[in-house]
Amino acid sequence: MSEIDCDDVLREIELYIDGELGQERSRLLAAHLSTCSPCGYRAEFQARLREIVRAKCHSDTPQTLMWRIREAIRSESTPKEE
Repeated sequence: MSEIDCDDVLREIELYIDGELGQERSRLLAAHLSTCSPCGYRAEFQARLREIVRAKCHSDTPQTLMWRIREAIRSESTPKEE
């Protein structure tokens, strides 16, 4: 049996998937995920969801429009002389 329970895994699963846990904590979560089907399925779901969001959330904004927006913001933030 692992030294971590399902509640701990569910609280830290996003950190684990994002690689933000320390080596020992990651090892504990990985050990738990390899023996607990419900947590393993949850981790797989979360990882796949992140992949889908990453693939679908990108900008198709034309560069010329981006340049015009940046210029408009820059001109708005530049103090005007009175």
